[in-house]
Amino acid sequence: MAKTGKFEALPSLLTRRITARALTWLWLSDDHISKRLLNPQLLTALLHAQQPRLTRITLQQLLQLYFRQFDLLDQHRGFRASLEQALLQQLSRLPAPRVPTLRADPFVSLQQEKHLLGVDGPHQLARQALEAGNELGVTFNKLGLQGLDDGRYGDICRAHFYLDTLRNLPLHEWASVMDELLKPSISKAPFEGERCIGHAALEILIDRTEQEPSDAWQTFILNLAGDPRIAGTDANYRQWWHPLGDARIQKVRGWLAKEDLRLFLQAVEQYGLQSHNIELQRMFPARKLFLEGLFKLNLIRNTRLLLGQRAQQIVNDILGKEVKTSFASMDGPMSDKAVIYLDCGDFYLIEGSHSFKIWVYLAAPSDKMTSYEKIVFSHHDLTTIIPQNYKNKYGNLPCTDIIHTPHTWQHRVFTFLAENGIGLDMEQLLSSQDYQYQLRKFGIPVVAPRKTQALMPIQPVAKSISAADTKPTTKNHVQPAQEQLITEPATHQAKLNSLPPQPASNSERGKNRLAHDLVSTLKSQTKYKSKPEKAKAQTGDEELTGQAVVDATMHQNSYSLPQRSPPLSLLKPIELKVLQYVAAHPGQQAPLAAQAMDMKLMDLRYYLRVPLKKYVRQGRNYGWHLTAIAADELIEYEELQRDN
Repeated sequence: MAKTGKFEALPSLLTRRITARALTWLWLSDDHISKRLLNPQLLTALLHAQQPRLTRITLQQLLQLYFRQFDLLDQHRGFRASLEQALLQQLSRLPAPRVPTLRADPFVSLQQEKHLLGVDGPHQLARQALEAGNELGVTFNKLGLQGLDDGRYGDICRAHFYLDTLRNLPLHEWASVMDELLKPSISKAPFEGERCIGHAALEILIDRTEQEPSDAWQTFILNLAGDPRIAGTDANYRQWWHPLGDARIQKVRGWLAKEDLRLFLQAVEQYGLQSHNIELQRMFPARKLFLEGLFKLNLIRNTRLLLGQRAQQIVNDILGKEVKTSFASMDGPMSDKAVIYLDCGDFYLIEGSHSFKIWVYLAAPSDKMTSYEKIVFSHHDLTTIIPQNYKNKYGNLPCTDIIHTPHTWQHRVFTFLAENGIGLDMEQLLSSQDYQYQLRKFGIPVVAPRKTQALMPIQPVAKSISAADTKPTTKNHVQPAQEQLITEPATHQAKLNSLPPQPASNSERGKNRLAHDLVSTLKSQTKYKSKPEKAKAQTGDEELTGQAVVDATMHQNSYSLPQRSPPLSLLKPIELKVLQYVAAHPGQQAPLAAQAMDMKLMDLRYYLRVPLKKYVRQGRNYGWHLTAIAADELIEYEELQRDN
């Protein structure tokens, strides 16, 4: 019948128990036929014909179908919900077992725990196992459901079991479920929508970590998903990181900055030992203190590690297969060097291992350093192209390159930053001897007012706009596309989904109507099964064409204007709240402000250094103040709000 589409005899055949068993067996065992026959209408006809109840064998096959496919049954026009109701109804009609057995009866268990048959059933079962302190397999066995945990229901149970364990796991500890989640068969199993179990596990650990993860959690994340600092087109990035969203990706990239620094310092130290470079060995402690001090001050937001071929070999020799972090390569004269790029929010550094200056920038020097599509750098890139990109982008905004002359290179870095309104806690970046030397010879540099207006990138001059350019688009240009989108005809699949509900009458008229509708539906489903896909494809093309007309029309009427700082009215409420707090508490440091505002310190620093960087400056005591322009704009904004 499924092959020929001739279903006229099916309603009468369904009254036979052997037919019922054959149908449920095909649903359970033959994917090709089940795609044609699996629909709520046929299930209703089966239940109606098999009065007063199904046999235990038929019911057992339906139960196996439910546990094996579970959420996948929703693909068949809501079959899962219909099957749940049928199972609950049939279980309630089963007589009690005549002879009690030591082995749990699945029918009796499900009669007593009806909540396990529902969309939230797997989560309920996982929670039940956790609360009892049992493994999931033990819980299945106690309910007599052994053998039913090998399908989608069991997969989702395990997902909730593992994920609930992660949610309640003490911060930064390792648990045995992590070993299970690292297995591809589990981490890649579907969970919700397009997400798999691994995505949910990553989200839980990333969201639970506020400042920095433990080595255990970071190792789990990198072993499962790899380093997120790779090209966006990379297959691993698309599979694991893209579904997590930009906020989580940036959070993890920030964590890995410490790992980059660790590898950089190890490569530098080991190279000095292997090459017997006494000068490099002598200078290494000062560089290490300086870079690690920036981390202690919580200034470093992001990093990028660049390793020449020799440096890569050193890192591999030290760590072997433990290297999980991603790094760029260097060629030519840089093949024996290591370089690290540091994003410190208010300033940016490019530091090398040896025979390389430290470069200090007041803004992000070049997209090349942050674009993970670029994976190979040369000496010319780092010393010529990137500085030139910086000058082209920011005009006269200064930068400097400093030779590592003992005792004086740190002073030159401190002085350059102080002259441009950035103060650093020198004592945290120097050894006690170097700090005393700096005080005696140079003193503490005076921090000048911050030149925030210099951070605005140079904007190209806008073209003159003629009267013809500004002529508004008429309504008729957009109307056809809009009409096409609105009047799109319903697809064949939508018609199938709108089939009328089946009558529950036991009268002869009701039986005839049920049989007629069943035969019509099955014929339509087998004979015309390819039409919905075709109609859907046509609909998508037409919608895309209509949208293209709208986009093209809007593009013709767009033109560029010189950009400026957004007015305060365009700030987000949280950004405006931070700005108003800084105005009311000038000079307060970020940790105290975060505590008073009940915010995470990391979030507050982000707002101060990214969306609000044009409105605030940091004083020599690391407290935050409004710029003069921002203070005036805030007064005008608040007056305007009161007037309104």
